[in-house]
Amino acid sequence: MRHLFDRRVRGLLLGSTLALAACGGDENPPPPSGPEKPELPAPEVAGTPETDALADAPARCGQADHAWLRDLSLGEITTHRATATYPKGLLDALAAEALGNLPVPLKYDVVTHVFTYVTQDRGKTVEASALLAWPTTVPEDAEALPTLMVLHGTSGFTDGCGPSAETETAALAAALASIGYVVVAPDYIGLKNDPPATGFLHPYLVGQATAIASLDAARAVLRLPEEIREGGARPSARLAVVGGSQGGHAALWVDRLAPYYARELDVVGIATTVPPADMLGEGQLALTTQRESTANMIAFYGASSGWYDAEDKLGEVLLPPLDKDVPAALGAGCDPGDLLAGKDMLSALFQPEVLDAAASGALSELAPWGCMAAENGLTTTSVSRIQKDAASYGILFITGEADKLVDTPTERAAFKTLCDAGMPMRYLECAGASHTKATTWALPEILTFVGDRVAGKPFEKACSTGAPVTCAGTPAP
Repeated sequence: MRHLFDRRVRGLLLGSTLALAACGGDENPPPPSGPEKPELPAPEVAGTPETDALADAPARCGQADHAWLRDLSLGEITTHRATATYPKGLLDALAAEALGNLPVPLKYDVVTHVFTYVTQDRGKTVEASALLAWPTTVPEDAEALPTLMVLHGTSGFTDGCGPSAETETAALAAALASIGYVVVAPDYIGLKNDPPATGFLHPYLVGQATAIASLDAARAVLRLPEEIREGGARPSARLAVVGGSQGGHAALWVDRLAPYYARELDVVGIATTVPPADMLGEGQLALTTQRESTANMIAFYGASSGWYDAEDKLGEVLLPPLDKDVPAALGAGCDPGDLLAGKDMLSALFQPEVLDAAASGALSELAPWGCMAAENGLTTTSVSRIQKDAASYGILFITGEADKLVDTPTERAAFKTLCDAGMPMRYLECAGASHTKATTWALPEILTFVGDRVAGKPFEKACSTGAPVTCAGTPAP
């Protein structure tokens, strides 16, 4: 599937070429001594009439009834291993070469770890994996550090495809941690890099599943065993979130679900780049004109139908043999290949009823397939936004003028809809930026934005989209 959302770029932030030589990690670390007592309050899942209503009945689109667990084990680390050490001098030199002039200095040496942790899926505990970048040379008397959660773009659809095991991911996480963050980068449910197997495909672009696993990864940072906590760094409950493409979609879902699912965390701001925020709008485009995102809609239905208990109905949306071939290919490896080779017409891919519904603007009425798109779009979901925003809280919404994958006009409209509905947002469109370049070209703006949110500076909301601008990280002509 050649045009899966940013599948060609598997870095932590899209387009990054940061690949640093690092000292090897401890292949045989001391065994975990058991979960340490949390420094901050225990997990708070729901607990009010408004939040209990979702937690007690989160099923959507014909999915089997279930309820969210309110388990104190959420976020517990079950295994961990150190992977690499990054001296600050090396980070300085190579980050400058790969990322250009950053608005903040690097300060600390960093060690990276991969860990597995307890989360939940459809009312049952499961494990997921994540990368941790821990700054090791923080003074003992320093203030507790905020967590920076980085949510990746598409990296695959099955176990072993999470980017936490990749050197490029660890290197960029280390550079961000050196600024003065504890960085966590979850792999999402179904992409874990350590046994045992998850047992089902990653529910691709399903906001609820990915946000829950991400929030439990943030909880895990507060429960790190002592052998990981090298130096004087201490994590705090303050959480900033950055995500690109699929990760941008996930970041917006963290904003939506944190007040329901992780009430003990202090989410200070969200930077979302090239997100398919309007899944229904993107789906209708992909099903009326064959484009790069058409393959993404096929992957969305193929990977997520099982999560919605609809895998045996996939033939209602995909023509045979694609209804069997697509899930099989998604589960066979991290690169499913180009299943659409030789199929240059939508009528060779989708059932006529699906194409007719999209053409008439009635995709949302086609159960369960339209419901799946609508419920995972931020502009159309039935999950209300209930967060009471602090004066410093904000969302930076970034698009690329030349994005051929996520449709920029559709997302401009989605931004306006969300902002007009009350979300504290600002818009940035990087002139000339492709889907993968928008994030790296806007990295200086992202880091400044995150720093301001962590510092508690007032956020100025602006619902105007404006014209594309030259983002600060855009290469000189």
